[in-house]
Amino acid sequence: MSKTTYRIRKSLLIPLAIDTFFLFVLLVIVFFTDTHPAERIILSIIFIPLAYSLLETIFRKTTVETKGIQIQKLLRRKVLDWNDITNIDTIILRKKVYLILTTTKGFCTLSNSYGNFTNLTREIIEHTDSDKVEKSVRDIVKQPVHKIWDVVGIWLAAFLLFFIIYMKLFVS
Repeated sequence: MSKTTYRIRKSLLIPLAIDTFFLFVLLVIVFFTDTHPAERIILSIIFIPLAYSLLETIFRKTTVETKGIQIQKLLRRKVLDWNDITNIDTIILRKKVYLILTTTKGFCTLSNSYGNFTNLTREIIEHTDSDKVEKSVRDIVKQPVHKIWDVVGIWLAAFLLFFIIYMKLFVS
């Protein structure tokens, strides 16, 4: 029984974890220093969805097996047999690619945030009838779309948060 597991790229996960850590440090600094209450509220409002995004990213994985595909997210799991899939298509927004798996129970999306997304797409195509796969999906395998600006943006946020922490601690 062949089984391959795909997770979110480490190049995306690591800076997201650093951003969450830096924002947490900044939140601690703000709560233990004399700052404006609005700053505490705004940073808390930003921290909660960022922490949830990090947890969602850590627990997200897709497993391709000979009998079907299993998509696991934070506190959720969806198991699909290959026969349940009725259509596979893509949506491309700039350099973000979404693989849409339409099933008898609804639909699932997989993004190119997964590591080795091209192999994931190739494996799904191999296990599905060719008449269910749209041409745009095959094009993604032939000419992969590589996205690095999401990682660059997250690293820029990390440097900005580090700079703010430095300013809060050492420049009064």
